[in-house]
Amino acid sequence: MSERGLTKTGIKGLDSILLGGIPRNNVILLQGVTGSGKTLMGLEFIYRGITEFNEPGLIIVFETNPDKLTRDAAGFGWNLDELQQQKKLQIIFTSPEVFDQELRSPDSLLLEFASEMGAQRIFVDNVGLLNSDLGASNSARGGYRELLQQLIESLNRENLTAMFSLEVGNSADSIAIAEMT
Repeated sequence: MSERGLTKTGIKGLDSILLGGIPRNNVILLQGVTGSGKTLMGLEFIYRGITEFNEPGLIIVFETNPDKLTRDAAGFGWNLDELQQQKKLQIIFTSPEVFDQELRSPDSLLLEFASEMGAQRIFVDNVGLLNSDLGASNSARGGYRELLQQLIESLNRENLTAMFSLEVGNSADSIAIAEMT
C-alpha cells in the first residue's frame, strides 16, 4: 500500500510493526486488561496525529473524566487543553446510551462536529461498554455487533481512521494465569 494510503500513528515502533501505518479509514482495536496502556496508546495516536501530521482528532470517553485524561497526558508533555483551544482536538465525555443514539441519528451532531473541525482520527475508549451498559435495550435494537458495524460505517463515511480500546479480564486474572503456567 502506498504511503498516501496509510495513516502514520507517530508512536515509536508501531508504524514499523504496522508496515508503515494504519490503512486510512480503518479501525485498530487495542485489547487488554486494566492498566495495560490501551488509553495511553489511543491518546498518543491522537496527540501525534495532531502535532506531527496536522490531523485533528476526537477522543470519546465513557468512564474517564476529561480533566483526569488531560492531567495524565500532561505528565508526558502533551498539552491537550491547548490543542482543544486551537480546535484541533475535542474530548467528548458521554454515556454509551447517548453515543448509541448519536450514531443512529441521521443528523448526528458528533459526526457533523468531526466534519466541521476537519477531524481525521478518532479514539473511542472502551467500546466494550457499548455492549454491557446498553444491556437489553441494545439487544432489542439489533445488538452490539450491529452497533459496532454502524459505528465503523459512520467513521468510514467521515474518512476517520480509528482506534478503539476494549478491556478484557483484569490484571488479577492475568497474574493468576501467569502464575499457573
